Amino acid sequence: MAGSVPIHTGLGRGTGNFWIDTGLVVLDQGLEEGEHSIDAIVQWLVDRITQKRGNTGLYYDQSTGQLREYEKTNWAYPINLFIKVAGDAGEKVTIGGETYPTQPPTFQLKLDLSKKPAFCDICSEHGPVTDAKMWMFPFLVDPSKFANFYPGLRRGTKLCARCALAGLAAYLGWLWKAQGRDALHFFIFHSDLEEMKRLHRSVLGPLRAQGGRGGNAPVAFSGPYLHETTLGLLLELFSHARSSDMLDEEGRAALAEFLGATVVTSLPVTLYAISGKPAQAFNMTDLREFSRLHDLFQLYERWLEAVSEVDKNPHGRVVTVFRQFQAQQGKSWETLWRDRIAWSVLSFSDPFPFIEQFLYEVRVREESPRPLVRGTLEVFEQYGQEVMGMDEQFQRTLAGFGHNLGTAAQEHNEMGLLYELRNAKNPEAFYRVLNDAQFRLETTIPEALLRIEKGERIAGVPWVRVKTILAIYAMNAFLRKAGNQSSPSQGREEGQE
Repeated sequence: MAGSVPIHTGLGRGTGNFWIDTGLVVLDQGLEEGEHSIDAIVQWLVDRITQKRGNTGLYYDQSTGQLREYEKTNWAYPINLFIKVAGDAGEKVTIGGETYPTQPPTFQLKLDLSKKPAFCDICSEHGPVTDAKMWMFPFLVDPSKFANFYPGLRRGTKLCARCALAGLAAYLGWLWKAQGRDALHFFIFHSDLEEMKRLHRSVLGPLRAQGGRGGNAPVAFSGPYLHETTLGLLLELFSHARSSDMLDEEGRAALAEFLGATVVTSLPVTLYAISGKPAQAFNMTDLREFSRLHDLFQLYERWLEAVSEVDKNPHGRVVTVFRQFQAQQGKSWETLWRDRIAWSVLSFSDPFPFIEQFLYEVRVREESPRPLVRGTLEVFEQYGQEVMGMDEQFQRTLAGFGHNLGTAAQEHNEMGLLYELRNAKNPEAFYRVLNDAQFRLETTIPEALLRIEKGERIAGVPWVRVKTILAIYAMNAFLRKAGNQSSPSQGREEGQE
């Protein structure tokens, strides 16, 4: 048994593991530095990862022979999705056909350390170890599924007492967001434990929501998918770096530094996002690492500049731009398009095909079709320049021609021509549509679009991307023109869930 073994608390040396190092920071913040018995630390943790349920039960008090009422307790949500250990209710007695415990259930965890020393798989310390059980350390086990993440492990994970206790403490340091019956878990990691402690103390602690079953992660928006909720978390986090009603001056300065806004030499923070299905044991279905937060924050600040003329609240406008990519289906919202666009942004890849799909397959088919909310084109024009290396002047040419094309298509009732543009499968078909537009809509094609280069590129950009972006501009202008001619309600913006 582990009870009498002393453990020295304090940050000391980090392990490089996001789960264990989060727990080390939690223990350092909650316990005085020095030696503590394992049993004392476990009890300190149990007191904090259990909660009152708000209802009562009855137990049979053997000393008085009476039934007494007690307030029910359980592992706090969503920790109870992982830890399945039932409370010890003592012996059971039957009275009047009903079965009662003989004591209020007490919740305990035991850390069984081996008598034979071995190396810890996480920190490499040599000493007594324990097996990492699925219900206690859900993100450290089943290495056959995550061999790339934990290379070399082909057996059960062995943990020393310090790492095992930190694994339990990490439940108190994560950010999470409910997704129906499941939950999405976030860990914001810094390789320097002192810096991660500052991150938790000055930033994550003040921003962490308290009390709700919907989660403690502050998000600008969320949904059932990993990438959209991750982007919602990052947008909310980014918004507090410059001004905040939740962070003090020290917290804002620390956040700006961690995001690379003030100190370019600062080691970057990394965000881990984990989803899975709880059952008898937690089944991790996805683990994503996002390490380019410095670049994402710089992109976010460019977005704020791009929409500042559209909205006096540029952050709110950027949030509205991304939130809009959803469709109401019955009483719920389908946000698959938002997740795909969020994935593109978080991975610095091409979001335009998904924007086009949303516009042509969702917005056009609505009862009252609407264009994209104001600021959308500005945000993604900036993205095209910063991430995809598109020429600013060529983008202006595409925007102007796309607007004229869509407006003329609406005036001539030629929506079908825009679908022909969207469906063009090769440069020949693309130019054939543009040629038709000259005659059917009486438009002039900009010379820049007519110069096809080696590798089927136009102005240095793959022709299919040019076609996709042009289709977006054109359909957006078509819908805006149609909405302005119909009624104010048809031209409304949509961004609320």
